[in-house]
Amino acid sequence: MIKTLSLCPVCYKKIPADIINHDGAVWMFKECDVHGKFSALMETDSAFFTAFYKEGTLGKNKSIIVHSYNQCNMTCKWCYYPMGKERIPTVEEVNQILGMYRGFNIMLSGGEPTIDPEFFLKVAQYTTLGWGVSAITNMIQLADERFLEEAMASPLKVGNTLNFACSFQHPKNHSSEITSAKFQALHNMEVRGVQPACLMFSIQSLDELNWIEEFYSRTKGHYPMIRIRGMFRNWAANGLKKDFYLSDLYKAVCEKFGKYSPVQSVKSEHSNLYCLYLSLDDGTQISLSCAPDVNDLDYHQCSRPVYMLARDLRCYPVPIAQIINEGIDKGWKDGFSLEKEA
Repeated sequence: MIKTLSLCPVCYKKIPADIINHDGAVWMFKECDVHGKFSALMETDSAFFTAFYKEGTLGKNKSIIVHSYNQCNMTCKWCYYPMGKERIPTVEEVNQILGMYRGFNIMLSGGEPTIDPEFFLKVAQYTTLGWGVSAITNMIQLADERFLEEAMASPLKVGNTLNFACSFQHPKNHSSEITSAKFQALHNMEVRGVQPACLMFSIQSLDELNWIEEFYSRTKGHYPMIRIRGMFRNWAANGLKKDFYLSDLYKAVCEKFGKYSPVQSVKSEHSNLYCLYLSLDDGTQISLSCAPDVNDLDYHQCSRPVYMLARDLRCYPVPIAQIINEGIDKGWKDGFSLEKEA
């Protein structure tokens, strides 16, 4: 048995939890003093769980995700972000709040940060204040050559890398226009001799790995970091369920990428229950993650290297911050009911 902390799935209060191996799978059992007992499947493979239940990833790749714009030019069905509702703190406010995190980098997100009319102004302001800056983007703006030229003239360009984490999805999840814009963005960067810091593939089923492997086989060695993320945020509200875990993703990726000799990497960070890294034979790093939801969240295994400034203006490891935000959206914070806006 492992004793840890989790969150109540009703009031989102931090509560004690027990993790138990049962019939080859791993379950979490927890109890809220107000809302009662809960259980959740954490892993389908107990041997995998044991191998990767380690010290976590604290202290590596230090970044803090900051929401810098509350609108988006896409409507992904799995998105957890409440468009147009969040009050976005100013650059000066963020700089003051994050005073204790000097030495970290700021990663702008949203919403879609690149459609913010003040995007490049904010990049310049954070840079002037001494922060390294990057951004998470859906890539659509990078299909615009004028935007790309401005990005290349900004502090986001370091050597031949543009500090964008570019989000990709299987073409079936978007219109042909959006898919074309994403590929145009990659083409524009390639023509100019630059590459994004990483490509992030968000998947809803393991079948989508076939398309990712085909993409990699065409571009082998061109992108140094590929992230493959199981998307589970806000799935319950959309009638979807979590039907694969990190062990399933790991095994499927090893099978799909087998000819490229994937091995567990120690270059980027340690592996934990929700994230692990593989290295392919050309040096490409593949980051795998199956983020927890409020039901199977283990606080001790979420010491991620990337933090997020949540809507309560506190910093948490990313999986926890996303779930804290979810609780706030549902009217709860630290076990207390919030007054909802009229």
